[in-house]
Amino acid sequence: MFPFIVFAIFAVVALGASANPAWPRPVRVALVALSPLLLIVGFLIGSSVIVPADRSGIVHKHVGPALAGGSIVARNGEQGPQAEILGPGWHFGFLPFMYAVEIVPVAVIEHGKLGFVTAKDGAPLGEGQTFAKVWDSTAEMLDPATFLAKGGQRGPQTTVLSPGTYRFNPVLHDITAIDVLNVPAGTVAVIKSNTGVEPTGDLPVVNGVPLVLRDQKGIWREALKPGAYYLNTQAYIATLVRTSQRVYTYQTAQVRAKSKDAGQDWSVSVRSKDGFSFPVDVRIGCAVEAANAPYLVALLGDPDRRVRDDQEDEELEILEAKVVLPAVRTIFRNVAETMNALEFVNARSTIERIATERMKAELAKFHLTCDGVYVGNIHLDASEAGKKLILTQTDREVAFNQQNLYGEQKKAEEARAAFVKAQEEADQQRNLAKATYEVHVKEQQAKARAAEAKGEADYQIITGEGRAKAYDAMVKSLGREQVAQLELLKLVSEGKIQITPQVMVSGNGGINDALAGTILRQSLPVAPVK
Repeated sequence: MFPFIVFAIFAVVALGASANPAWPRPVRVALVALSPLLLIVGFLIGSSVIVPADRSGIVHKHVGPALAGGSIVARNGEQGPQAEILGPGWHFGFLPFMYAVEIVPVAVIEHGKLGFVTAKDGAPLGEGQTFAKVWDSTAEMLDPATFLAKGGQRGPQTTVLSPGTYRFNPVLHDITAIDVLNVPAGTVAVIKSNTGVEPTGDLPVVNGVPLVLRDQKGIWREALKPGAYYLNTQAYIATLVRTSQRVYTYQTAQVRAKSKDAGQDWSVSVRSKDGFSFPVDVRIGCAVEAANAPYLVALLGDPDRRVRDDQEDEELEILEAKVVLPAVRTIFRNVAETMNALEFVNARSTIERIATERMKAELAKFHLTCDGVYVGNIHLDASEAGKKLILTQTDREVAFNQQNLYGEQKKAEEARAAFVKAQEEADQQRNLAKATYEVHVKEQQAKARAAEAKGEADYQIITGEGRAKAYDAMVKSLGREQVAQLELLKLVSEGKIQITPQVMVSGNGGINDALAGTILRQSLPVAPVK
C-alpha cells in the first residue's frame, strides 16, 4: 500500500507541475504523460508480493461472500484464508485493500523423523474412526484445494511425511515432527492399528481380541522385524517385545542394586514330604519367538512393562510376574512334596529334568519356549531342623565311610597275607624245581660218565684185540724176538723209555740187555733219598 501512495503523490505532483505555465511546453507534456505511468507503476508495486525461496505465501481475502458454517478455508473465493499457496517469487494483483498475503515457513522434516499431519478443515471422521483415511500421495494431502475437493477429513491424518521439505497451508494443516519407529535387534514390534478396515473373516482370537491382517484395525498378527519404519506411531501403536533369551534367576540374598529391598530372599521356597521347609536357587531360561509376540501382547499387553508384584513387593516384568514366577514356584513345590528333604537334596539332576519338562509344558500355554530349568544351591541348612538333619546325614555318611574303610583295610590285610603265602609257596616251588633239576642233571651226568667209561673200555678191548691180532701176525712173520725189538724201539722213539744216561752198555751184554734194564728201572718205584 505504501509504494502505491508514494507513486500517487508523485503523479499528483507531476500533474500540478504540468499546469504551471512557467515550465516549457515539452516539459509540461512529459509530466502529463508521466503521471498515469507513475500511477500504474505504483499500482503494480503496491499489489505485488515477494515470497522467499524457503517460505510460502498464504492469501487472506477481505472481500467476497462469507465462508459456510464450520469452514475455515475458502474454496470458492469466499472471504478469509484461501486454499491457494503462493510459491517463491513475485506475485502481482493482490491489492492491499482486497488481499493480505502472509509469509509462512515451509515444513522441514529431519532425518530420523516423520511429519504427523492434522487437518483443521474437511469432512468429519466417520463413526468409530479416530484417524483420517490414507492418502496415496502426500502432495495431494498437503495441497488444500485437492485435499478439500477429494474429501479430505478433518482431524489426525494416517498418512505421514517422510524426511524432506514441504510447503503447506498452516491454516488448514498442522505438521508435527515425530520419531520414526525403530525396532532394535533382539526385539520385534507388535502393532495395534487404530485405523483401517474393520476385521472380518475367521481370525484367531486371544483373550477376546482378534489378531488381524495389516490393513485391518486391531492387533496385527504379524510382528515387525528389527529395522526402521516410516509408520505413523500415533495411528499405529507399537509394542516392542524382546525376543532374545530371557534368564530369570531366583536365589537367596540376591542383590538388586536399584531396589530398596537389596539383599532380600528371592529364592523359591519349598516344603518336603517329611515337613522340612527350605529355599532353592533356581534359574530359568526362556524366549519369545517373533511369530508368537502378537499372541503375548493380546494376552498381557506389554509383556516387558514393569509392574509392582504384591507378593514380592518389587517391580517385575509383567511376563515374569504373571507367568514365569508363579509357574516355577508351583512346579518346585509340587515336586518337593513328593520327596523327603534328603531325597530332594540328592536328586538334583532328576529335579532339573522334571522341572524342565513341566516348565516347557506350562510356558507353551503362553506360546513361550523354555530352554531349561537349572537348580543351584539347595539350602536345607537354612533352618535349625535342616542343619540337624544334615548333621545326622553327615554322621551317617562318616560312619558308613569308616565301615567301608575298615572293610577295605581288612581286605587289604587278607590280600597281603595271601600274597606273602603265595610268595613263600613260590619260593618253595622254585627250590623244589631247582633240586629236581639238579637231580636230573646229576643223573644225566652219571649216565654220561657210564657211557664214557663203557666207551673207553670198549675202545681198549677193541684196541687190545686189534693189537693182539697184529702182534700175532708180526710174530708169525718176523719171529717173537724181532717183534719185541721193534716194540722196544717204538717206545724209545716215542720218548716213553729213557735209555741214556741211566744205563750203560758194556761188556758182553748186548742192546737187548740195555733196553730190558731200562724198562725194568722205569717200572720200579723210586726210593726216596735219605
